[in-house]
Amino acid sequence: FLGYRVYSQSQVPSQEELREQARSSRQVSPETAQANIEALLKVTLDDLEGRPQPFSQWDGKVRVINYWATWCPPCIEEMPMFSRLQAQYADRGVQFVGIGMDEVEKMRAFVAKSPVAYPLLVGVTRPSENPGLTVRGMPYTVVLDRQGKVVFSLYGAVKQAE
Repeated sequence: FLGYRVYSQSQVPSQEELREQARSSRQVSPETAQANIEALLKVTLDDLEGRPQPFSQWDGKVRVINYWATWCPPCIEEMPMFSRLQAQYADRGVQFVGIGMDEVEKMRAFVAKSPVAYPLLVGVTRPSENPGLTVRGMPYTVVLDRQGKVVFSLYGAVKQAE
């Protein structure tokens, strides 16, 4: 039934329960998220100018890693919020990093029209090369604490309150 549920009147979940079910279905298990991030943190990805950017340069910071693409409307919608939050929290050791799962030319054209206040890196064209670049949907956002432990992960657009 593809996620369709039939409830009797006495079983109908509250609005809060429905919100929590929707939110939790967009999360990744902590073990999977951590394993993928550990693989990702070992690689170096190019920025949009072709300069290598090792993830180790942000060690010791809270990192917000966001997978995005130019063809993904929810990805584009959350980027201005991420830029504002980067500016607001940079001096507190928070670093946003975007990983574009798209063609570099398209990402460059996007940034020319809509500047972003955090580094954008180019994901590989074959994500299977690294489990940290394998995502099942976008946008996908992962928050790491200062030690590199996943504290939050979510498929779908992030709301500022999350």
